[in-house]
Amino acid sequence: MKDKRKFIASSELFSDYTVDISLYNVESIDDIIKIFVQELKECLLKNNFTNLVKKLEEKNFHIHGITIETILTSKETDTFFICDHP
Repeated sequence: MKDKRKFIASSELFSDYTVDISLYNVESIDDIIKIFVQELKECLLKNNFTNLVKKLEEKNFHIHGITIETILTSKETDTFFICDHP
């Protein structure tokens, strides 16, 4: 079983941004969101999108209706969406 899962932003501003996250690095949904947001922030900073970094910091990312257990036992082909809408 491969250890990475695909997480995609479901967001008006950051839609379709994708991060493959190793399940070995997470114990909770919050861990996944922190890694996802950090990867996105690093990408924005690397490309000097400072205004988008400010927008990113205002967002409240979350995953609807999925438990960490579901993610940890998912197939390697499964994809999960991280939303920032209320």
